[in-house]
Amino acid sequence: MLQGMYTALVWCSCSSFCSQASLLIREGNVLEFADPRLKGEYSVDAFDLCLKLALSCTGHKQQRPSMEQVVSRLEKALEISMRDDDKR
Repeated sequence: MLQGMYTALVWCSCSSFCSQASLLIREGNVLEFADPRLKGEYSVDAFDLCLKLALSCTGHKQQRPSMEQVVSRLEKALEISMRDDDKR
């Protein structure tokens, strides 16, 4: 779902990936990080939640979410995505 996620992680350092994502979040442009091949066919709210979750997992160890929190947020993103799919 994230733009070229595998490519981004292989070719860029985590810090540049995180910096780019953080900047887009601050500017309110998170959709620029979405893979264009999805052609807008995804839940914007679920995408936003997943991007923020990915960033939180790359932070300092003391600030990272627990696996329980990660699973909970992913379940929430799935719930949002399914709800939004029903609306389309």
